[in-house]
Amino acid sequence: TQDSISYWEDFSKQKIVWGEISDKSKFALDEMGMYPEATTFLMTGNNLKFLLAILNSKLGEWSFNQIGTRTGMGTNRWKKYTLESLVVKTPTSEEKTQIEILVTKIIHEPSKENITALDNAIYQLYQLTDEEISFIEAQ
Repeated sequence: TQDSISYWEDFSKQKIVWGEISDKSKFALDEMGMYPEATTFLMTGNNLKFLLAILNSKLGEWSFNQIGTRTGMGTNRWKKYTLESLVVKTPTSEEKTQIEILVTKIIHEPSKENITALDNAIYQLYQLTDEEISFIEAQ
C-alpha cells in the first residue's frame, strides 16, 4: 500500500476476505498473507474458521439477506457494518471443534456432502426446528 494505514500488519495475518458485491456469501480464509484488492474487505482475529462457517452457511446468508442492502441489480452489498450486526452464537468447545473440522474438510475437499454437513451443524448450533430449516432451505 502507498498510504500510511494503521492496519497494514493485518494483511500478513490469517484473515477472512470477501468482496463487497455478490449474489451469494463468498467468504474465504487467507492463511498466506495475500493483499486483497480495493473492493475487498478483510477480518482478522480469533475463531476465524468458526466465523467463516457461520458467514458461508445457508443460515448466515439468509440472515444477511434480512439486514443487508442491495445494489440496483439485486446483489448484496456485503458491508462490514452490516456483518457486525449478525448474531453469532457462542459455541461450546465441542461445537466449535466440530464446525472447524468441517471447515477444514471443505477447504481441502469442497464436496456437497461436506457443505451439507456444515449447514446441518450450524442449524444444530442455533437449535433451529425442521420448519425453520425448511424455510431457510427454500429461499
